[in-house]
Amino acid sequence: MKIITASKFYYLRAGLESYLFKITDTLRSYGHEVVPFSTNYKENIQSEYSRFFTEYIDLGGEEKVNLYNKFKALINILYNTDARNKFSQLLDYTKPDLIWGFGIHRHLSPTIFMEAKERSIPVIHRLSDYAIICPDSRLTKGDDSNCEELLCPLKGYFNAVKHRCVRQSKTNDLSKRPSIAASAIGALELYVHNKYKAYVNNVDRFIAPSNFLRRTMIKSGIPENKITHIPIYIDPYKYNPEFISQSYLVYFGRLSREKGIPLLLEAMEKLKHYKLLIAGDGPQREYLEQIKENRNLDNVTFLGKLQGEQLSRVIRNCRLVIIPSTWFDNSPNVILESFALGKPVLAANIGGIPEYVDENIDGMLYKHNDVQELKEKIDFLMRHQSLCEEMGRAARKKAEVKYNPKVHYGEIMKVFKEVT
Repeated sequence: MKIITASKFYYLRAGLESYLFKITDTLRSYGHEVVPFSTNYKENIQSEYSRFFTEYIDLGGEEKVNLYNKFKALINILYNTDARNKFSQLLDYTKPDLIWGFGIHRHLSPTIFMEAKERSIPVIHRLSDYAIICPDSRLTKGDDSNCEELLCPLKGYFNAVKHRCVRQSKTNDLSKRPSIAASAIGALELYVHNKYKAYVNNVDRFIAPSNFLRRTMIKSGIPENKITHIPIYIDPYKYNPEFISQSYLVYFGRLSREKGIPLLLEAMEKLKHYKLLIAGDGPQREYLEQIKENRNLDNVTFLGKLQGEQLSRVIRNCRLVIIPSTWFDNSPNVILESFALGKPVLAANIGGIPEYVDENIDGMLYKHNDVQELKEKIDFLMRHQSLCEEMGRAARKKAEVKYNPKVHYGEIMKVFKEVT
């Protein structure tokens, strides 16, 4: 089968792209041909198909944007003619059997799905966040509270402007305040796309990596028969586990506001006899390092961005991994990476996270935003090394049996067969 993957970025940027490259490798290992389509963003990996990539227009997050490009970006958000034309050329050249979208909002827009639909080419769209129903994409308001009411899809997209849900920059840096203008653009984008059913009418099947995300989308108007739950996966045999642990805990991942790291630092202020290593980078790093300095957190060390064996070594030797998310996190790759390395997780009980963690078997959960419960459970687990090692073995077993590539590929192929 020949498959075109469509994503606005084509380099290892975050969890979405991590899955994209992983599933690309898996599909190719089973004999499928996978063709990428993306923007010509400066950091994107070069491909033999790069000449078909559409123009990347900065939306104001990385450099100053002149008035013409601002207007052009607004039009492209609603209906990206260049993306559709380039995509049409790629379709003519490759003649694919299936289109698989990954986070195409803002820079590609649903116009590429419209082009595929006109040609009767099946379209699958994998959801990694709430971008097709929420202008902020994370279901959070301007004050960082979670939008449990689903205000925009259920009560109108003007609510995004009312609550200033979108920030000035896609980096979500603390220096970027909630913006009426950015919120209005985000609201307009989704109002137009949902009024004309740009996603629902042109996507044959949505894939949700958590049941929480699936239920949220159904509540927001996505037909139940159009969305399938398929969890994330990992190849555990690419990871060498270690069950004997040292007396430190780890956070690894992006350092951004929705990840809840300030809450973790608050807990560590009361647990100065335990050591926390933070591996990662992102827009909150400077702010978090300032918290460390202001509160004299000598037990916290920022390691910067680590990859490959360097990161695995840090995780492999730790007692447990912390996932303190404050947003409706769907399916953090961090969970399965920790499991593959034989480590239990202590995670916030929010979004799709509880679907991956069996309480007291391969990890523990705490009420999100509850710093006292987080502190108590860190203390408990750090004092019970043998329990952590037992849970680590169970976690590794779960990764091997439930979340391996063969199982995931089988579930994906069921969807492929249903839509083709």
